[in-house]
Amino acid sequence: MKIVIQAFAISFIIHALYFCSMMVIGLIKTSQDKPDAVNAWNHAGALQNEVTFGPVVSPSVYALTFLGTGLIFSTVIWFYKKAV
Repeated sequence: MKIVIQAFAISFIIHALYFCSMMVIGLIKTSQDKPDAVNAWNHAGALQNEVTFGPVVSPSVYALTFLGTGLIFSTVIWFYKKAV
């Protein structure tokens, strides 16, 4: 049971780092974006009428990656403890 808790803790840390890094990258991209709205009015075809914030992934995919990462790390921890 201890191996499972350790594996899920590692999986949680990896997923937390992933989500935090994606938020920081998005924040940096948003803060450095300088749209050229003045010149965009000269070209009507270049104007956007929709806003895209990025791809949307189903929460079940994140649950599967969390469980998969936990399974991988539980196997790694089990082999490590068996070798030591």
